[in-house]
Amino acid sequence: NQQVMNHLKNGDYIGVYSPLDGLDVSHVGIVVRHDEQVWFRNASSLAANRKVVDTPFMEYMHSRPGIVVLRAE
Repeated sequence: NQQVMNHLKNGDYIGVYSPLDGLDVSHVGIVVRHDEQVWFRNASSLAANRKVVDTPFMEYMHSRPGIVVLRAE
């Protein structure tokens, strides 16, 4: 939601939560803030991509169960 988005900072490490036993996250990426937008930068394994891609953060996370955020000091 927008409240979470407001707290994300450029360079935050994001783990996409996994509900599977023994697996904390199913995918990872980083937050990129650019041109007043928030992007999820990740290495896509989709056949159409197979490269590092930037996807609007909310668009990518819309159908995901949750996130874990790690921020370096």
